[in-house]
Amino acid sequence: MMAGQSSILRRQRGVSLVELMIGITLGLLLLTALASLYYANTMSRSELTKSSEQIENGRYALELIRRDAELAGFFGAGGIAKGATPTNPQPVPCATSPASLGFSTSPSVTLPLAVTGFAPGTVVPCLTDVAAGSEIVVMRRVATVPSAAPAAGVPYLQVSSCPDDGVSFVFDASAPAFNMRTKACDPTVLAPLRQAVVRIFYLSACDLCSNGGDGIPTLKMAELVNSAFQSQSLAQGIQDMHVVYGVDLDNNGSADCYVDDPGANNAAACTSVPGYDWSVPLTNWSNVTTMRVSVLARTLQRSMGQVDNRTYDLGRATASGPFNDGYKRHVYSTVARLVNVAGTRE
Repeated sequence: MMAGQSSILRRQRGVSLVELMIGITLGLLLLTALASLYYANTMSRSELTKSSEQIENGRYALELIRRDAELAGFFGAGGIAKGATPTNPQPVPCATSPASLGFSTSPSVTLPLAVTGFAPGTVVPCLTDVAAGSEIVVMRRVATVPSAAPAAGVPYLQVSSCPDDGVSFVFDASAPAFNMRTKACDPTVLAPLRQAVVRIFYLSACDLCSNGGDGIPTLKMAELVNSAFQSQSLAQGIQDMHVVYGVDLDNNGSADCYVDDPGANNAAACTSVPGYDWSVPLTNWSNVTTMRVSVLARTLQRSMGQVDNRTYDLGRATASGPFNDGYKRHVYSTVARLVNVAGTRE
């Protein structure tokens, strides 16, 4: 009995202290490896998310500007832009009243420019949060969808299709002023009303700018709404923007030369069409048919171990950067065609 009991006890005994310590050590090593793998996967996913947001914001910003540029210069279906001269002087960016928006039929038909650009540092009172180094682009047109009825105080364009009407269009904010007729010249059937659209694209140093701002560089747009400009954020992370304007020198609808400022004398840089007169800035701006837009998009959060010491070419004489911080950046570019300006020349 004693021998049998001793055998049973030997079979039932637990692991030794050494075996226990070896098992714990192996388990800790396995847990450490799994934790390292999880951490690496988490960091990779975080970086992928940051890069995806950057790509999405950069491309989205370009798409918004491109689509608006393609609509710029639309002044109704009647084609009043043909033969019209640009308003001199042009309306200021923050103009809101119908009389100051650049539409006139007397003594001749004059219209505002489809696109106007302003250099960094230009004072635009209706932009309270514009970044110090931001270029400003103003686009003007009327709505592509007619309004059923005029709203009080809102400027509209009504283009006549009736040869018996005394003027080619009416631009006003008063309902009694809209008496333009359609092609049938029926006084009971009036031409459609199209609301004036003015959009100003610019960069801000913050998305939410209250209480000192959140520090997120953002592409914003100020739009004329109910006789006042209202700003809204379009794309976060847009740190820089540069626009180069394509000028049609021979009136065939295609850009012959790209310049930073069509209002300047670019005769030395643009020699493809000899004899073009650069002395009238207003005429040069009216000949802009394309825009090459470049934006510098950055991630919204810093990356661990990242030091951005690169420079970025947006088409200026001087590159942007280096920024020497932890954000990742990339330049996105597109060419936008001003269809309503170029199309009438082809």
